[in-house]
Amino acid sequence: CHPETSANIAKPVVLNSKIAPWLYMFRSEDAVDFSQLTFDPRQKELIAGARNYLFRLQLEDLSLIQAVEWGCDEATKRSCYSKGKSKEECQNYIRVLLVGGNHLFTCGTNAFTPICTNRTLSNLTEIHDQISGMARCPYSPQHNSTALLTSSGELYAATAMDFPGRDPAIYRSLGALPPLRTAQYNSKWLNEPNFVSSYDIGNFTYFFFRENAVEHDCGKTVFSRAARVCKNDIGGKFVLEDTWTTFMKARLNCSRPGEIPFYYNELQSTFFLPELDLIYGIFTTNVNSIAASAVCVFNLSAITQAFNGPFKYQENSRSAWLPYPNPNPNFQCGTMDQGLYANLTERNLQDAQKFFLMHEVVQPVTPIPYFMEDNSRFSHVVVDVVQGKDMLFHIMYLATGKSAVLQSVVTDHEWVLGYAQHLK
Repeated sequence: CHPETSANIAKPVVLNSKIAPWLYMFRSEDAVDFSQLTFDPRQKELIAGARNYLFRLQLEDLSLIQAVEWGCDEATKRSCYSKGKSKEECQNYIRVLLVGGNHLFTCGTNAFTPICTNRTLSNLTEIHDQISGMARCPYSPQHNSTALLTSSGELYAATAMDFPGRDPAIYRSLGALPPLRTAQYNSKWLNEPNFVSSYDIGNFTYFFFRENAVEHDCGKTVFSRAARVCKNDIGGKFVLEDTWTTFMKARLNCSRPGEIPFYYNELQSTFFLPELDLIYGIFTTNVNSIAASAVCVFNLSAITQAFNGPFKYQENSRSAWLPYPNPNPNFQCGTMDQGLYANLTERNLQDAQKFFLMHEVVQPVTPIPYFMEDNSRFSHVVVDVVQGKDMLFHIMYLATGKSAVLQSVVTDHEWVLGYAQHLK
């Protein structure tokens, strides 16, 4: 079945009550906003972050191992109230939950005074250290963010750096390398972004987000982006000091082709299959337009190809955005062979300051989205790869805004089953 017609196929529905005997469920009377989940694969445990709580659960049946309350003290709450925030906002919403060895690094909004702790993974009450969450966790529970820990201990976070949320940044801290960030108050670097996900891949850290498109001249339009930085970037000297010298970003295209393409511009969720170098993405229309969603899949090589191509550059605020040849095609992250204070990259600092937006758009694996549905807004995607008799099956699970999960099956990047199953 062709993906173009998949949305029109009758979808069998399985009610929640029908599959209840095979479901495991965890509830806590006082806990809401289960926004962060991570795994401890060695102990086969699930770690969950909720408002004011951390939980350790058995992965097999979701039975509770440990519950730890992590709320805000009264002084922090009073300070939050004095700044005009509500009782609902002045709580500790867990927004970072990362496993590193035997430790759990976790951050919460802490009534608009973000805070991070490093805990023993097998005993979450055992706190080793506590640090500021500024630039590591959003102040507001409404702000989207993403974070990851590398094997060498660096924390990469994409979040709002300030209380009002007007200073978004991709920021590196902890570890042995110097702290770096994207340029401050520069809308060409980041323009009101909503961060979605981040991945540690080879020499680079990749970030996926949506933002207001500075290169679009006709009104306010949101574009989806893939961005990357070199993990061994140490920043500039005099120019781009304490700032990334390797930051690049490119637009992701997910659209229904035609004489006038129909664009799904707003990235909501991604899932990376490292064994196949594929990134699945959920894209939707703007919240103020007719609801529609699609799944597009991107090969990492296509993203790399866009980063190797020409830049899109604007000489001044009144000039047009034009392609500009890449001074360093096939750019790599460089090596530390000129001393600690030499820039680790092959990019000229003047170039790095103005060339970061790529001209070419990253195209998906297939010109038609893998899955499309009108009158729906998908929010999350998870993909499982299953070996069949003669081929690999990609099983997609798509969360919707209608309390449903859609299931679709793909093989060899072509549709073999054009159905979706609702698990309500």
